[in-house]
Amino acid sequence: MRLFHPALALVMTLSFFLPANAQGEKGSKHRMLDRILASSRAIDPKAIYVPAPRWTFALTGDLRQARFSQTQDFFLPSAVLAPNGEMIIKENPVNVSVKLHGKIGTGIGVQVGYGDLSLSLSKNLGGERTDNVISFDHQSAGYALQAQYFSYSNPVDYHQVFGKEGDWSFREEDGTTEKPGRLRSFLVDAFYAFNRRTFAYSAAYRGNLFQKRSAGSWMFGSKVILGEFRIDPEEEIAHWVNGQARQTTAQVSLGGGYSYNLVPFHRQPYAERDKGLRNLTVNMTFLPMVTFFNQFTSTAYNDLENGVYTQVDKDVRNGKLQVNYVARLGIGYTHDLFSVNLSASNNDYTYRGNSSIVYGGFQSDDVQTVGAFFRWTVSLRLGMRF
Repeated sequence: MRLFHPALALVMTLSFFLPANAQGEKGSKHRMLDRILASSRAIDPKAIYVPAPRWTFALTGDLRQARFSQTQDFFLPSAVLAPNGEMIIKENPVNVSVKLHGKIGTGIGVQVGYGDLSLSLSKNLGGERTDNVISFDHQSAGYALQAQYFSYSNPVDYHQVFGKEGDWSFREEDGTTEKPGRLRSFLVDAFYAFNRRTFAYSAAYRGNLFQKRSAGSWMFGSKVILGEFRIDPEEEIAHWVNGQARQTTAQVSLGGGYSYNLVPFHRQPYAERDKGLRNLTVNMTFLPMVTFFNQFTSTAYNDLENGVYTQVDKDVRNGKLQVNYVARLGIGYTHDLFSVNLSASNNDYTYRGNSSIVYGGFQSDDVQTVGAFFRWTVSLRLGMRF
């Protein structure tokens, strides 16, 4: 799964539409983009102020933390010699769990945009781990589209329990991988506001639209997730599960909820370049979602060719229905062409279902697999429109 390709495609698309002549007479592509990004005629100008599209540059800083965990429960047979010399096959319960728990870290980034469009990059500061984010946004009054690519790496803790405590075959082991595990996720969120006349979803997050008075809207939302978790096949934990060193998930979720903009004050500009504009908006959004497509894949590797690990097995299973949610809080303040935005958000998903595993020549087709990803972010954005 090459998750970087969709992000690269977004960069190329944005580069095509946003030519370098930001000043002076606009080219044909620039004028066409202005028409595409023109505000809807349904917007009530008494409720929402829509300035002319401008180039925007912003610096971003954030606190964030990512976590991933997976647990597999299954049974494996073992041979037991009875007192009469008869060989008895006994089923032993096995539990294997892995956890990638990152510490709270800080990141810094840049954002470049035009009108409702923006592209941003953020990287973590310090430490041996990596935590990078590429994001593309299109946020207007009635709808929003956001595509994000996360790349995160950190050592992985693992734990295994074989058999029942008190049995002769019981053993319990734990440890930490020598090489960091890697977690990558590509997420696409789309929101549609049913109140497109007096409500602007992006008012607290971007500084491209401004809510004049408090208003809310029922929202329809969808989310697409492509996730990948992998460890080095040489790690001991990979040997415990017959070389399964890569887990991927693909999910599609639909749902609905409510979003509300609270506007403590708004002042219209009185001169060109939005001179005199003042606005403070607080947004609260919550959308429960049902994951109706939930597929996960386990890939196993082995050193069958001259010590080089190659793929030997791939097990694709459909998981069970899951309930996820989108929660977001944002505060935006604008002074003329300068804006400050503080926001908090989370991205999480889970998968659950049965898979198969081969261990010591025995195969189990009823491996109860549960995985969960969670990432929260608190971001500060300092932006200027030109």
